[in-house]
Amino acid sequence: MGLLKKGIKYETKLVMLFFVAWGFLYLDRQAISMLMPMIIEDIALNNTKIGQINMWQTIGFAISAPIFAVLSDRLGHKKQILFWATLVTSILALITMFAGSFNYLLIVRTLLGASEGIILPISISMLAAVSRPTTLGRNMGLVYAGAAVIGVAIGPVVVTQLGELFDWRYAFLFVSVPSFIAALLMLKVVKEVEVSPNAVAGTSAVTVSTILSGLKNRNILICTLISVFCMGAMWTFNSFLPLYLTQISMLSITQMGIVFSLFGLLTIMWQIFIPYSSDKIGRKPAMTGYLAMAMVTPLVLFLFPNSAASLVILVLFGGIILAMNTIYQSIIPVESVSPLVMASANALIMGVGELIGAFSIGFSGVLADAYSLTAVMLVVPISYFIAFLISFGLIETLRTKSVAKEQALVKATPEA
Repeated sequence: MGLLKKGIKYETKLVMLFFVAWGFLYLDRQAISMLMPMIIEDIALNNTKIGQINMWQTIGFAISAPIFAVLSDRLGHKKQILFWATLVTSILALITMFAGSFNYLLIVRTLLGASEGIILPISISMLAAVSRPTTLGRNMGLVYAGAAVIGVAIGPVVVTQLGELFDWRYAFLFVSVPSFIAALLMLKVVKEVEVSPNAVAGTSAVTVSTILSGLKNRNILICTLISVFCMGAMWTFNSFLPLYLTQISMLSITQMGIVFSLFGLLTIMWQIFIPYSSDKIGRKPAMTGYLAMAMVTPLVLFLFPNSAASLVILVLFGGIILAMNTIYQSIIPVESVSPLVMASANALIMGVGELIGAFSIGFSGVLADAYSLTAVMLVVPISYFIAFLISFGLIETLRTKSVAKEQALVKATPEA
């Protein structure tokens, strides 16, 4: 019982630490978009260049995620990789404040994306290794909720207020400090995940053939395809929404920050409710249903950009766009593959999705310059509609109902 309590205590510590770390990492990705209305006053940027900055940051994320996840699965040293990735991310966030040109921003944010991409897949695999079966989905939902609480609800108000009161550069100083503290806490709190003797010997290690074998899993393939369209749509939405609200919906920067924070508060609810609801109704119905709902917010903003009702819809339902990632990136993959390749499967889905989806951001920037920012809000629902159609190919991974029925039958069967 004492060992069990220690295990539960450590599990809780990891959830809290990864919640905070992912929250501030996500805030950093949000901050560049949040502060863009101020940044373009100092640095000459058009929508195409803004799209390229976000696109290459996403490409950096996409390339590093699967590479380091495979290395961590095969060689171990997850704790050390996690620490250095978080520390480098903090440093790169800090030096963003010294940006004076498009090329500077492009290089620094690409490197920052690469360091950020390492963190979530390894965090999820380490958490999965210590989570109880009954708390796995909840724990993952809470870690992802860090993005909603810190990155969307609290952070935007602080970041935009700092930008208005002082200068947009100081906002990146604010973002970098908590990430630095999180890196130090990882050294103190996180325990290294031991690599099994078999893995070291190479009999069951992660290899190229193992990854290719994982690709043959139908759910991994379907989740990767969903990720391509969802990640492209999500980052396009996030990258251009602050500009859309200030230039098309005509909100002030402070008003935009308030709307984002209200949006973030409701996102927290969705981040907890969506994984929970998938435990009740099944992963496939949840995935299909939430993809359909994700189309609503960008469509309403496209059709009624100056309506107060559109802002209400954004606040109430926009969080689905951020919160449903947990299902196709983590929950379904974890339930579909061997524990040995959890980090690799998670990073593969995330990495491929971000890599190919990144070009949606660049394409949307070009569209915005050619037509207007309203074109962006048409790209997003089209992407979600394609993902919605793809999701019907998923195979259900939730076993709760079937196991319960089997147990009921066993109890009902009289003993011989």
